[in-house]
Formats: sequence, structure tokens, C-alpha cells
Amino acid sequence: MLKNNKTFAVLSLLLLTPCLAAAFNPAGWQSNNNFPLMGSTEAVKGGTLRSYWSDFPATLRTEGPNSNLSTTGQLQGMVYESLLTLHPETMEYIPVLADYWKISPDKRTFYFHINPKARWADGTPVTADDVVATWEFRVRKDIKDPYSAMMWGESFDKPVAVSPDVVSVHTKKLHWRLFLYFSGMQIYQAKEMRALTGDKYLEDYNWKMQTGSGPYELKPEDIKKPISITLTRRKNYWGEKERGNIGLNNFDKLVWTVVMDEELAFEKFKKGELDYYPVNKSQRWLQESDFDKVKRGIVQKRKVYTKVPQGVSGFVFNMRKPPFNDRNVRKAFALLLNREKLIDKLFFGEYGFIDSYHPGSDWANPTNPKIRYNPRMAKRLLARAGWAERNKDGWLTKDGKPFEITLEYGDPGFTRIYKVIQEDLKAAGIKLDLKQTDYNTIMKKVGERNFTLYHASWGGLLFPNPENSWSGALADKNDNNNLPGFKNAEVDALCKEYDTAFNIKDQRRIIHRIDELIFRVYPYALGWSSGFSRVLYYNKFGHAPNYFPKIGDYRSIVSNWWLDPAKEKAMNEALKNGGSLPVGETEVRPWN
Repeated sequence: MLKNNKTFAVLSLLLLTPCLAAAFNPAGWQSNNNFPLMGSTEAVKGGTLRSYWSDFPATLRTEGPNSNLSTTGQLQGMVYESLLTLHPETMEYIPVLADYWKISPDKRTFYFHINPKARWADGTPVTADDVVATWEFRVRKDIKDPYSAMMWGESFDKPVAVSPDVVSVHTKKLHWRLFLYFSGMQIYQAKEMRALTGDKYLEDYNWKMQTGSGPYELKPEDIKKPISITLTRRKNYWGEKERGNIGLNNFDKLVWTVVMDEELAFEKFKKGELDYYPVNKSQRWLQESDFDKVKRGIVQKRKVYTKVPQGVSGFVFNMRKPPFNDRNVRKAFALLLNREKLIDKLFFGEYGFIDSYHPGSDWANPTNPKIRYNPRMAKRLLARAGWAERNKDGWLTKDGKPFEITLEYGDPGFTRIYKVIQEDLKAAGIKLDLKQTDYNTIMKKVGERNFTLYHASWGGLLFPNPENSWSGALADKNDNNNLPGFKNAEVDALCKEYDTAFNIKDQRRIIHRIDELIFRVYPYALGWSSGFSRVLYYNKFGHAPNYFPKIGDYRSIVSNWWLDPAKEKAMNEALKNGGSLPVGETEVRPWN
């Protein structure tokens, strides 16, 4: 009897083994293992990189209210990984968690094979089920992220774990960017995400991060509210030797200290308490950035031009309520925004006008009107909206009430800009009250649509996603990117047409029309932009000759640069002995 049991066990094992250990056959699949390195082979690991934020982030969550911030996005990009990513120079897909992928002939079903080496920070394998669980999490309504639920729920059927290492997903519609979105979706650990209710996630993960598979981790003791956040490089990172990571993720520690006053941050940098300093103020760049350490080469000064997509900035009008529910008032405000004076006097001609919601790119509609300072036209528009009379104090009135609005803002460095605007509005009879307050308080109000006027800055996209910011379905919902409450049936229809336009000429034509329609409504008074990064940094770092990736900026320092021991030694000796180091060219254009 014992012999028979053994025989049965052996037969059972033989029957099961082919299913469990069947080798993956890559025939018919795509991969990419010969792309140009994104990091330098000269990079060395070690050291700490110290930088700063002007505010402590409102949350560390990846989804939910206040989660779409550039600060937390940078953290998340170091902790979590996606299935694939785009190479910053070739714009081809390259492996991350997935090493192979394929697309069905009808472009409606995507398949991904998970790299068998991929591991979570706790050492467990990344599986197809983790991808399924990530999608399940993103479409949940209880995480209070309406765009996430709309984007992932209305675009994709529930993914299927075909096997432990293969996941497939079918799209609900034909859409040329859906492969880009799904392959670029940050993946979370199934066992962790499925254990959470929405309330628990919103509360518990406000100040902690999910388990990641990426090169860095955030330890609980390294969250020091409201002082600093520190990421630690993982010694057991599964992908360290993968081609896509060679020469990247070099610092052992990444420290972001909160310095709310920009003047104080500049002084801390000059004292050596920060390792690099992005110079956002033109006057500082031209008049205050040639101090002794710069002249001696201890600190290097660079203005680096890249092809990074330019974002949109400007004053957002809450079109849901007076006075900005009237297009005449919105256009009048835009005409009273004296950008010429700001660019000439405060910005020293360093910036250009934003005249599109896709500035500095072929996506911008070149026929958009050029809105420039015109108080005479603004006066006529305001009178048309009922703001024609002034009271004894000189303020425009309507129904016996003065035209008075409040602008709340967090960064005190903007006060000098807003005061110039305040004076121009005063001359037109509009009272602008400036209120510098806590950034997180402002973000909460904006998320709940409890604002009248707000100055926003958005990062740019390689491929526009107009639905994200302009869909009418988002206009009356909180916590999404449609801040002004924009609704337009033609734009909604064009968004759908754009999604199915696989020809670049058609895509550009549609985006130009969307840009035109949005521009006519004046949901923003658009601001100013540039195509470069200005940065000061201590002369102890190694970096590629191009400084930043083609579609990157100074924020890539955290992932692409490294601490060079020889340079650090030379710098310290020069500091100690009063010596000098070579001073490089200030302006560089590596991507002409």
C-alpha cells in the first residue's frame, strides 16, 4: 500500500509539473534590450543628496484627494514601478516589471509577461495578480478619486491573470494611448491593497506608502512632519542590474527638507546645507548667482535647455460661481494680467507668454489669439457684465457690492509678483486681497472647489490627455484636474475622436481644435513659461554630458547623478584652502 501511495504521488507530481514550471515561450512577443543606456557606466553608488521643498506634501497617497502633486509624484516614481516605460530619447517602450509584451491585431487586447526576477521590497515575487489587484484598487469609488475610477473603469475590462507571470487586459474601446497608460500604470502589491477599505486607505496611507518594487523605500521613521522626508536606496532591489537601471538610482539617501521661505532656502544652499538649488527667480539668476563660490568653481551654474514638455500655469477661475461664472469677467481679468510688465521687469525677459494649453509644442494651436495687457478692452467687458460703476473708494460695484476677490497662496516668494498684479487690478477698480497661508489648507479648499481664484502650475505631457482636465463629466466633481468646472459638449466629443485617431496629423488637428475651444472660454488667465532648467549645484557630482534626459529637467538629478568621490575631495580641499576649481559653461543646449 505504501508503494502504491508513492507511485500515485510521483505520477501526480509529473502531471502537475509541466503546468507549474512550463517555460515561457517568447515567440510572437515584443521586447527591447538594446536601447541606449539612460544612466552612465561611470556612476558610483553612495552618499546623500539633499534638496528642498517649499511645502510639506498634503499626502503621500498615490490616489484620492490631493494626490496629484509633483512632489509626491517624484517620491512615488522612486518607490513604485510600472510594467513598461518610454525611453527618454528614442521614445520606444522598454522593460520594467514586464520583460515581454504584445498587442492583439485589433489593438484591443494587451499582454504582459512579468520578469521572473521582479520582487517586492519584502522579497515576494511580483505576479500577474498584482496587476489585476492594482486595477481593482484604482476603480474603487471609496478611494474618492473620480478621474481614476473613470479612466481605468471606463477604458479597460478587468485584467486577467492568464498565469502567475502573464496578465492580459482588454480595452472597452479603441484608443491609441491605452497601451501607454496601462503599461505605465504603477503596480501595487495585491495582498496589501485587497486588505484595505477605502476609509482605511485614505486615513492610514495619508502618511505612509504602499510596499513598492522600486529602487527606494520610505521608512516610517524617515517621515518627519513637517520637516523632511527621506528615501533610502534598497540593497535588495531586484532590478539594479537590469539594463534600464544601469547608472541610475545612485544615492543611498534622498533627503527633501521643507524650507517654506525661498530666501532662506537660497541662504541654506550657499552655506552648504543643500546640495543643489533650482533657481526659479530670474533676478536671482542674473544678479545674485555669481557669489564667491560660483566664481571659484565650488558651485557650478547651469542653464540647461531640454525638450521636456512645458506645463501650463496661470490663474484658474472657479466658473461655478460669481464673479467668474461670466466669460466677460474672465476675459477682462486675463486682459488685466500685465504679463509684459512681469516678464520685462520681474523676470528680466527670461520667460515667454503662454498662449495655449500646450505651450512650447506642436500640440499648441498657433491661431489662438494673443491676449496681452489691455485695460481699455477689459473695462468694456466688465461694463458688459454689469461692473460699470465705482463706489466712493474707487472699487467697481454691482448690485451694491464691490468687486473684491481673495487669492490664497502658499509660497511667499510669489508675493512680489502678486503685488504687481494687485496694483494693476486696483487701477481697474478690482480689489484683490492677498492671503499667504498653509499650502495644504489651500489644496483642500481647491479640491473641494471652495475657491474663487487660484494660481496653478501643471506639468507637461508628451501626449496630451485633454479628458483628464477638461471632461464635462468631471466638472461638478471634487478632487480632479478640472479645477475651473469647464463643460463643453464639442470638447467631450473631440476627446472621444482624439482617442481613436491613430494618425499623428489627425491627433494634432483635434488637439488644436480642443485648444481653440478651451481658449475661447477663458477658464484660466494664462501665465508664462520657459524651456530650460536653471540650477546651482556643488561641484561634487558626476553626471552625463547632457546633464538631464532629453525630456527631463533638474528633477532628474535624484535618479541620474551621483556623488563623485574625486570631485568631492577636490571640492573640500578647495573650500579648506581657499582654492578654485574649473568653471564650466553656464548655458548648455545638449538637445539641439
